[in-house]
Amino acid sequence: MDEMNVAVLEKRLAEAEEHVKKILTPGSGASLQDQLTAFEEVAQAQRGLAAAMGEEYAVPLDIGFVPEAAVSGPLLLQTEWATFLTFNAMRKLPDGIYHDAGHAIVEFEMCDQTRFGYPNDEALPGHPLYSRGLGGYGIYEVMNSRWVRQIVEQNRVSFPETPDSTQRHFIFTFHDSTFECVAQSLRADLSDKPYAEVFADIAKRVLDQG
Repeated sequence: MDEMNVAVLEKRLAEAEEHVKKILTPGSGASLQDQLTAFEEVAQAQRGLAAAMGEEYAVPLDIGFVPEAAVSGPLLLQTEWATFLTFNAMRKLPDGIYHDAGHAIVEFEMCDQTRFGYPNDEALPGHPLYSRGLGGYGIYEVMNSRWVRQIVEQNRVSFPETPDSTQRHFIFTFHDSTFECVAQSLRADLSDKPYAEVFADIAKRVLDQG
């Protein structure tokens, strides 16, 4: 670890956090876009510092859409062989505004483990990665994931020759919950079918892989 570089990154983060405080001060005149830019500067500084220290951090993953903020409506269908997540989605159009995109269907390939539930959007600041790039109503991948390393270490108890993992740690932050998983990869699609048909299609795909 380069201590001089870490010191520079710590200073950059402190400056970004101070900028946010000024932006949020009543009467600052800052626009919503100014606030969003300031928060993103903090997130980028957090990621840079964590990367330099070899710690885990979250980076946005662009799959073409994000969870709908007000009513995300996530549903997880999982067996030992298949893992699917569906939710209400939004995507940014050329006008710069997020619009309804229908139902997201995300399939996780070779999924080892999932977590689904707490925290909701209000409790998200309590998540260990909130100060390392994680934000609300988004999709992220965790770099230097401790969860991935933990799975390898557990497996080495019985299988000492287990190699380092190439699995990936994904996080989806919703309005009322958070979903995380460790998987090889993901495939994402959108559907404008009625919800009942989307559910039936996913259920069939899950059963077909059983």
